[in-house]
Amino acid sequence: MPRHRPSADHTIRRPRVCLACHGQRLATLLETASAFCLYRFEAEGPVAEGSWAMPAEGLPALAPLLLRAGVVLLVCGGATCCCLKHFTRHGLAVAPWIAGDVPAVLVALRENRLETLLAPGARPGRGLARGPGFGKHCLEIKES
Repeated sequence: MPRHRPSADHTIRRPRVCLACHGQRLATLLETASAFCLYRFEAEGPVAEGSWAMPAEGLPALAPLLLRAGVVLLVCGGATCCCLKHFTRHGLAVAPWIAGDVPAVLVALRENRLETLLAPGARPGRGLARGPGFGKHCLEIKES
């Protein structure tokens, strides 16, 4: 987990996104991710801030961990409603059923076109992003 807790003000101005990864790609399934990579979006582009493994307690412990790190959106591969409930209970937005390598996902997030990376067979209406505050301008950079 990142060593410092971001301030709420910093989180609002520079949103953090977590990608559920396996190697340099999104993990096929949320629960099989080998690393959860944290990124902050700056005007110049995304900045990697750290990564960590799945908590020993599994998905129920991951949601509060992401919130403490200032994450506003979790982007992952396949995820069932049972997996997603842990995040929606905490008010964390989730974009499930996304496929691709990390650089492509970061570009799609920056350009507000994450739906172009939906996994084959996934339906856009199936909860591409769940949670408060996620939308077209979720990652909009606000100047201080």
